[in-house]
Amino acid sequence: MKQPIITVSSQYKHLPGTPETDLSAREIKHGSALRNESFSFQVLYRADCNNGPSHPISISLLCDGLPMEAYRVDTVPVTQAANLFDEPGYVGNHPGLYPDILSVRPAQCKIETVQGSSGNNYFETNTKNLLNALEDYQSLWITVNPNSEVLDGGNYSIKIRMTSLLSGEIMEEAVFSFEIIEALLPEQKAYYTNWIYEDSLCDSFGVDLYSKEFYQIFDDYVSNAVKHRQNTLLLPAFTPPLDTPVGKERRNVQLVMISKHDNVWHFGFDKMKEFIDHAKSCGIRYFEHSHLFSQWGAEHAPNIYDTENNRIFGAETDATGEEYQTFLHAYLKAFLRFAKEIKIEDALVFHISDEPAMKHFDAYKSAVESVKDILSDYPLADALSHMEYYREGLVKQPVAFIDRAEEFEAVGAPFWVYYTGGPHHRRATNRLITNSAARTRVLGLQMYRYNALGFLHWGYNYYYDRLSNGLFEPRSNPCGYKQYPGAAHLVYPVYGNTECHVAPSIREKHMAEAIDDLRALRLLEQSIGREKVLALCEDILQAQINNKLIPAGDQLYTLREKVNQAIKFHL
Repeated sequence: MKQPIITVSSQYKHLPGTPETDLSAREIKHGSALRNESFSFQVLYRADCNNGPSHPISISLLCDGLPMEAYRVDTVPVTQAANLFDEPGYVGNHPGLYPDILSVRPAQCKIETVQGSSGNNYFETNTKNLLNALEDYQSLWITVNPNSEVLDGGNYSIKIRMTSLLSGEIMEEAVFSFEIIEALLPEQKAYYTNWIYEDSLCDSFGVDLYSKEFYQIFDDYVSNAVKHRQNTLLLPAFTPPLDTPVGKERRNVQLVMISKHDNVWHFGFDKMKEFIDHAKSCGIRYFEHSHLFSQWGAEHAPNIYDTENNRIFGAETDATGEEYQTFLHAYLKAFLRFAKEIKIEDALVFHISDEPAMKHFDAYKSAVESVKDILSDYPLADALSHMEYYREGLVKQPVAFIDRAEEFEAVGAPFWVYYTGGPHHRRATNRLITNSAARTRVLGLQMYRYNALGFLHWGYNYYYDRLSNGLFEPRSNPCGYKQYPGAAHLVYPVYGNTECHVAPSIREKHMAEAIDDLRALRLLEQSIGREKVLALCEDILQAQINNKLIPAGDQLYTLREKVNQAIKFHL
């Protein structure tokens, strides 16, 4: 008889039909975290199906003093696994069902008894039912301390109880031991941003831009992002000039109100203040001003509109022409005054143009030089791959494509890292649905190795195909963007009369773990020094830490356990 409950780490992705023999080596019964850190593990479950094709069950987590969240792990249909170059770091190379959506349910369920004509019936109340397949395990995701509260240190026992909803009897119990180390993760200093698209929220949920209904959804999305360590948000002062064909327009989401009277530009920031207030109330600390020039070259102005929604600048506008430059200088001075008034002047990052190639060097240089006097006191950070932009002093904080990290490190650049998520990274870290957990989570270790200032990804809720064409439903078509599974989104929309309009993904949990790994390594460094931290990690992984490292199996889980014990030893 198959084991009814198997506890495994968060680093395991259970594909439907995985043989039980593959699971025995992945079982874990212990975990640890610091006092203000969340920790995730999984419960694989399977009930005896002798009574029919399925056996409805309930699973509850019992432990006094530990806040916990539980999620049913749901699969999505992947039509292309996207392992085009036979790389490591994939859990599957073929189309199929892959685990990704986390559907929230209570950690401790209430079971209602209803008397029927042939006996009692048992139901979980107000929850997502657990799916129980005939021959396969299903997965329940558990997050301890989901809101990263400061908890008491010590040892805890988490009891996992499986109850039959046919008989009401307890079918199985298991225990997972958990230790909270008497230490605190240091403040998160690295920037972490995933670009959130306001037009996608409007199109997906059918709400009016910046309406009360919009902000209910926006708050859910941003709060969920912050819960998973995002601390930086793209500010759509202008409609972000991203993934828009030249000469085309996407929905205008511009926050600044613009008018011109007697040849003088006037700006209103009431809508922007409301937006920023919502973001700050959700926990956002830093704001990236939307790009000041067009994508892929900085040759033109972004699409900019007046208060009557007339487009006044766009692809026909010369980026460094007198008309746009006069406007831009007036706007930036007004914006910086506004930022100072609402006390975000020290929390700003500016973008010039996204992903310039070398053929755009002269145009990009001209764009930077046109605003450098006004923005000299602020970080300029752009996603790019070419060292020349940094060597020429055009970008203060280059956002380097991660497979170029060693090149930027070699010249001493203070840089962020990014990746786009497409299946062309040739062994670099990535977060496709079909990637292994370790390939996603290793980002934190790599950010520590390269002293990265932050991480940027372009797609948090980009539910469009390439160049903003069409709209896809990620639950049924997670490959809707270029047939890349999950490259354009990290979360899933939740529709209807719901307490929350967004569902996290397994990958979002792994990204949060990566950021916490970075913080833990920096904490240990305070006790033993950077070189010893790196040596410890490489000894445990038996590999050199670089931007091509993809650990196997539970190696990163083992690494964090040993890092935690080292922190405990040096308290």
